[in-house]
Amino acid sequence: MFSHKSLIACFLFGSLPALALAQTAATQTGNDNEIILEQNGWNSASQVQQGDRNYSRVRQDGGDNRVQTNQLNLDNWTEVVQSGSSNQASVIQIGDIYAGHSASIVQLGTDNLAEVSQMDGNGAQANIHQEGAGNVHRVTQLYYMNEADSRSVGTNNLTEISQEWAGSARTDQLGNNNRITIEQGFLPYGGLVSVYQDGGSNEAAVNQQGGRYYVGQVELRQLGSTNRAQVTQWAGFSSFTFTQEGSGNELNARQATRDGIIRGNTVGNDNRVNIDQSYDSPVLDIAQNGSANEIDVVQHTPYSTVSIAQTGDGNVALLNQTTQFEFPVPATAIIQNGTGNSASITQRY
Repeated sequence: MFSHKSLIACFLFGSLPALALAQTAATQTGNDNEIILEQNGWNSASQVQQGDRNYSRVRQDGGDNRVQTNQLNLDNWTEVVQSGSSNQASVIQIGDIYAGHSASIVQLGTDNLAEVSQMDGNGAQANIHQEGAGNVHRVTQLYYMNEADSRSVGTNNLTEISQEWAGSARTDQLGNNNRITIEQGFLPYGGLVSVYQDGGSNEAAVNQQGGRYYVGQVELRQLGSTNRAQVTQWAGFSSFTFTQEGSGNELNARQATRDGIIRGNTVGNDNRVNIDQSYDSPVLDIAQNGSANEIDVVQHTPYSTVSIAQTGDGNVALLNQTTQFEFPVPATAIIQNGTGNSASITQRY
């Protein structure tokens, strides 16, 4: 048996150049582990714990901050706060028999990078919040009750999240060259993705995959400039709702689900929407308002329903519905109001 080990290290470094190279490492093996480290100065930290009730907290202010923490089995929970300059942080937690995972990283200011990877089961959660300059954060969570909250504010944001088994991924990006990629696979407990992007060259890609009776849900909101989104859903009962406002909005969505629903609207400028729905009883409800609205829809499945409304300027709607049954006929409604409207509907079995 390993004895109880609790390590609390606190380093406060002032402005003296001789004290500007703070580096620490702490390693613990066995039972009720806890490490707390606080540094103020040119920081670096590495914390490793293996076994039992792990908890690790790091707080660093100012300078060339780096954190690495590594916790293996049982009740892992990590907290990292860094405040200025060239921040990096990495957390790896491998949970189970039978519990573990959670992580929270906050980094404010300049070259932020945060990576959380929380491997095999249990109740993984990750919260990351970064503000300012070259933000990147990647979260990979594998088995069981994954959750991820993610927020980037300012400049070159990139967020990548990958989750298995269950997922709730919510992420916001405010400002500049944002990109988001989220993948959720094998969803026995259901999957939820919520993406909000405001400002700049936004891009979002979401991929949800599950079994025949699993549920996937995607909510997308993009405001401002050259927004692009690609959403793919392969899960039993899935829904996708979206809003795109401002400039060169573009959406590509593919849904192969039972009773799949796609609902949303695009407002402003070069709105283009491409939809592909298959499997069984899909519903599509889309409104486009303003400028060169264009929508191209393919539904190759029985019992499909489409409602399209376009208002303003060069509206084009192309709809192709195919089914292997003569009855019932697919339900379709297209309303166009204003200028160079064009609509084409093809229905066949």
